[in-house]
Amino acid sequence: MIRYLLIIVVFLSSKNYAQKNDFNGLLLFFDSSKKEIPLALAKKYFDFKPTERSEKLFAGKIVAKTNDYIIVSTILECNAGGSCEQSSITSFSNNGERIDTIAYEREMADCSFDDKRKSVFIASDLLVFKETREKLDCLGDGKQIGMKEWLEFQPIKENGAFSKPYTDLKAIERDHYIFSHRVFTLDELNKKTEEELAVIKNEIFASHGYMFTTEKWQDYFESKSWYMPSDDDATGKLTEIEKKNIELILSIKE
Repeated sequence: MIRYLLIIVVFLSSKNYAQKNDFNGLLLFFDSSKKEIPLALAKKYFDFKPTERSEKLFAGKIVAKTNDYIIVSTILECNAGGSCEQSSITSFSNNGERIDTIAYEREMADCSFDDKRKSVFIASDLLVFKETREKLDCLGDGKQIGMKEWLEFQPIKENGAFSKPYTDLKAIERDHYIFSHRVFTLDELNKKTEEELAVIKNEIFASHGYMFTTEKWQDYFESKSWYMPSDDDATGKLTEIEKKNIELILSIKE
């Protein structure tokens, strides 16, 4: 009985070792962008199936990496009219077991529209994308006749799975919007100057309509198109994320 158990343990260990080596071989294609991923690996790790529109799958980059997971992007170049490139991100365990897949970046355009999705912030727990939709004058001179922009926030779970994304239409106008959507660490905030920390803290309050009493901050935020002063006490409007970031900022200043 013990002999059979040892055989099973050795077999599983060998299988895991082989899988790890195979996955490490895949990661070598991500040392530079736009390397074609061999079809066998593309099928195995990304369920890729060639079509008339997308014949090949290309490596993008390693987007994020922790002790528990790694996230990589892959690129599809569409054989369609106009400009067309789309990418996805896939999270894997460090042994190469796939966890989750979602859309990443894209750029699609022809004479009548320009549709872009670009990554603007990357962390191990949060990704932020800027979405841009432009309507162009296809029959005339090609000028822009309409545009919409917003930010999409994609939280990442501790195990590498992707949570439900959400949008913020107003955040795109702010300089330090990210501090309303992610709790930063003390080490990250320590890299900021005292003035930068003051701006971040006050911008959080300003986003909730706080009316400043000092001329410096009145002038600073009144120059911002998104600022709408409405309240002399915005503390009750702060989110839990904002409260934690402000607490950390105040602890540094002490």
